Amino acid sequence: MSIIETVTSRLFKIGDVVPQSGMYVYVPCGFMQYFEASTQFGTCDACLAGTEYGPEGCQSVESEFWQFLG
Repeated sequence: MSIIETVTSRLFKIGDVVPQSGMYVYVPCGFMQYFEASTQFGTCDACLAGTEYGPEGCQSVESEFWQFLG
């Protein structure tokens, strides 16, 4: 399996290190954001998932939300 296939099939949580620069989608709400490699994933500015203000069932910072688009 290539690095691209591994990254696209995996979800990442808040605080994980971004493995590859590119666009990522925040799965709970569909918000898309560009991240540079070696930075960290943060909470979603659109729905606030990963915080106490996030949608029901999406409030834990330990949940995996970000998925690589390309």
